[in-house]
Amino acid sequence: MTDEDKYTYSGTFTGSQFGGPGSHFTQNVTTSGRSADPNLVQLQALLTDLMARVAAHSTEIDHPERAGRDAEEILTEAARPAAERDTGRLADAFRRLRDRLRPIADFADSLSKLADLLTKFLPS
Repeated sequence: MTDEDKYTYSGTFTGSQFGGPGSHFTQNVTTSGRSADPNLVQLQALLTDLMARVAAHSTEIDHPERAGRDAEEILTEAARPAAERDTGRLADAFRRLRDRLRPIADFADSLSKLADLLTKFLPS
């Protein structure tokens, strides 16, 4: 793939969409109630930063679209009310994301911060 390769997507998409160089990950989370959970807002910011790094290194990662799907699953599960949250699914999505990005050293800091924050969404 060269810098001249371009990706064009059109139509209606569901789930995470990830292209290649220059593509972006955006996840919009809406919550009901007075204000958004600050942990969820921080989680969204960390995942957005992480996926920007994935986009920048997409040629070095096998199946970067799968990393985007894992990130989306993490955010979706974390956004559920605690009583409805599938903590096993949340933990599995994080493990898959970590394993996909392990070869890229730049992700270590983001993954560490993400892991620390995820402990607030998982039972002790």
